Amino acid sequence: MPMHRASLALILLASVACSTGTTGRVKASPAPAPTAASVARADAVTDGSASVAESDRMLVRRAAMDVVVGDVAQAAARTQAILVSANGYVERGQRSERSASFTIRVPEPRLEATLDSLGTLGRVASHTVSAEDVTEESIDLDARLAALTAERDRLKQLLDRATTISEVMAVEREVARVQGEVDSLAGRLKQLRSSAAMASVDLSIRQKVVLGPLGYLAQGLGTLLAKLFVIR
Repeated sequence: MPMHRASLALILLASVACSTGTTGRVKASPAPAPTAASVARADAVTDGSASVAESDRMLVRRAAMDVVVGDVAQAAARTQAILVSANGYVERGQRSERSASFTIRVPEPRLEATLDSLGTLGRVASHTVSAEDVTEESIDLDARLAALTAERDRLKQLLDRATTISEVMAVEREVARVQGEVDSLAGRLKQLRSSAAMASVDLSIRQKVVLGPLGYLAQGLGTLLAKLFVIR
């Protein structure tokens, strides 16, 4: 066994010995018999967890909308006004003379109302809404984060008891490893909660095509030629 692992094991054994007393034994006190009240409280907690799991799911909602408008600049300005009233914001976007595209974020409870308002910009060519249930992932991340945080705190206590350089270095490496996992899980959990709180909308705005005389003529000829080949 390498020296730093042996030292770390000795620290762990010493902490256990201190917590169990000089005799090396742990007195087990008899567990109190469950009362009717405690059983009722346990049932209430279980039932409450089940109801929360069913009624308060964590959903990441995304939408996409393609709108044909008469004036792209005017539609883009109205989009900004709609977002201000919905407490939303533009995450990214780009504009040209005849088109614009935005990825916008709005509070999840206001998603449907915002989509209705965006639909008034012009003719809605397409419109989709999807939802991803991330409840189980969120619960798993919470549990893992709590366990890793407790492990990190125990390691910090061992670090305070370390007496040699090798022991300090061994425990510090473990603290750094666990802290890295804590930071990673906390970041992912924060991202999930942010995505669930603020729905995402991919908005595409296109200039309406207005045909000239030759354009209408070409369109009519195309329709006529199509009917020559297909009757129904």
